[in-house]
Amino acid sequence: MKSINLFLACVLVLAFTACSNAESDGFEDNSSSFESMRSLYGIEVASLEIQSENIPSVTAEEMRGVLEALRKNSDTSYDCKVEDVEGYYGTGNDKKTVMMTAEYKARTRSGAFLENFALCVSLKFNIDKNSVYYVGTSYDCVTDLFVWKGYGASISATPEGGTVFTSTSYIYFRVSDEGNCLVKVPVSFKGSYDFDAAQGTYNFTLSKAAN
Repeated sequence: MKSINLFLACVLVLAFTACSNAESDGFEDNSSSFESMRSLYGIEVASLEIQSENIPSVTAEEMRGVLEALRKNSDTSYDCKVEDVEGYYGTGNDKKTVMMTAEYKARTRSGAFLENFALCVSLKFNIDKNSVYYVGTSYDCVTDLFVWKGYGASISATPEGGTVFTSTSYIYFRVSDEGNCLVKVPVSFKGSYDFDAAQGTYNFTLSKAAN
């Protein structure tokens, strides 16, 4: 009888140890997975200036789906679209907005469909007597997975007469399974447009991946 009791006690101890190790391993896997994402995508802790914004709460896996979609499409270039603008936002007879929109599909690691999302940068220009004047930039996104913030753009002219524009913006996430922490990821934007030829291209790249 004592031998049976001793055997049962040993089984229970081994089972408890196995469960404890499994829970510990799972915790370490989750933690190391998030840390690997931080290193790969350049994830930063967000400062307090964005705290008042309504940042959506997502899981780390959902955030990964968004960032992987951006990374996988970082080499994809899109054609600019230009719209004539009615109304007044400065001097110049011809007012145009260069529209740059990129659409993505975010998926979880398991491959399940998550959600479509889109980023759009709009640059406003006045054209007066063959001279192009930059007026301003707006940033818009279509999603409930994150908040995207960008401010202005760097504009320069090429020797061929084209216009080059670059900027760094940030995508903000609130990660529910990492203590509901608030993080941001830098996204680089680069494009060019030739008003005489009426054509141009652009792309969005995770800043970390671009380095």
